[in-house]
Amino acid sequence: MEKLNSDIFFNNLIFTLIILVACFLQISLNFLSFFMISQPYILAIILFLTIRRLNYEASSVLIILCGLLYDLITGGLIGIHSLFLLLLKIFTMNFNFSKKLLKKYGEWFLFSFSYMLSLLIVKVIFLVVNLKFPDIYAISFNIGTTLLLFPVILFLIDIPKVVFKVFISK
Repeated sequence: MEKLNSDIFFNNLIFTLIILVACFLQISLNFLSFFMISQPYILAIILFLTIRRLNYEASSVLIILCGLLYDLITGGLIGIHSLFLLLLKIFTMNFNFSKKLLKKYGEWFLFSFSYMLSLLIVKVIFLVVNLKFPDIYAISFNIGTTLLLFPVILFLIDIPKVVFKVFISK
């Protein structure tokens, strides 16, 4: 029982560190001139890949706390990123349709579906709460750069595997 508790604690600690690094990486993208309009959601990509590739079911409470921390750091609406990340987790893991999408179309399409549906729900809530339309140009730039960065990040993750296989096969 103690071994199980220490594994859960260690996994949650590693997940928290990964998400915090992704938060700070996403915040640092503000300083690049071509991301002044809107930054890609590196945080969403990392969360999706953590759930899918590591087969780790992240705690919903931990996701909410990380989202709240990100909202406090960036000065956004409190809870909006928590809701977004929680919806992304739900559409990635628990949605029965997501397993069919993954089998038929692949990981990129599943990420696109989960990301865009989560973003749409969050932006509708933003519209209802603030009674003003969000900037469509910034949203489309955000969606485009995030969906373009997803395969690049997958490629960068797979490079060590390919290099390792090349050296092992010789």
